[in-house]
Amino acid sequence: MEITFKLPALILFGLIILALVEAIYFLAKDHGDKDRTRVAQALSIRVSLALVLFVLLLIGALLGLVKPHGI
Repeated sequence: MEITFKLPALILFGLIILALVEAIYFLAKDHGDKDRTRVAQALSIRVSLALVLFVLLLIGALLGLVKPHGI
């Protein structure tokens, strides 16, 4: 896998982790009605980034940049 393909995938993965930490923080720290909105927003961002990462890996597999293997 080339470095030009690895870097965006790693950045997306880091952003997914960051969005998850943000959602956990909002869930633990905030109270009230707007809390659920902030938690839901952070989790929807995480899901969106995960879908983008999945599509990126799928495109990489189709172009031969990622070689899937069995375990």
